Amino acid sequence: MKKLRLILNLWLPVVIWCGLIFYLSSIPNLRTAPDPLWDEIIRSSIHGLFYAILYLLFFRALNFGRREKDLWTPFFLGALYSLSDELHQFFVPTRVFQFKDLFVDVLGVSLGLLIVWKLLPRTPKKLKSLAKKLGLS
Repeated sequence: MKKLRLILNLWLPVVIWCGLIFYLSSIPNLRTAPDPLWDEIIRSSIHGLFYAILYLLFFRALNFGRREKDLWTPFFLGALYSLSDELHQFFVPTRVFQFKDLFVDVLGVSLGLLIVWKLLPRTPKKLKSLAKKLGLS
C-alpha cells in the first residue's frame, strides 16, 4: 500500500500535467489575445513554462530517493512528449504541427533542466528545504 501511494504521489502529477497539455492542445482555434502578435508571445511563453514544469515533474518522479540524480532522462521524456503533442495537434481541426512550437517546448524543457542543474544548488537554505520537500533535490 505504501509503495502504491508513493507511485501515485510521484507519477500522478506527471499524468495530470500531461493530460492538461493534451487537453489544451485539443482545443481548436485556441487564442489568448485578439492581437496576433500578443497571442503568439503569450502562447509561446505558456508553452515554455508548461514544459519547464513538465521537466520538473519528470525529474521528481524519476529521481525521488536516488542519491545520484539523472538530469537527462527527464529532458528526453519532456522533449518526446513535446513531439507527441505537436503530432497530436496535426489531427486537431485548425491546429497544425509547428517546428517553432516544438522548439519553444524543448526550450522550456531545457529551462527546467537548467533550474535543477544550475539554480537549485545555489538557492538559499529555505528554498533548498522547499525543493527537498518537493523531491527536487
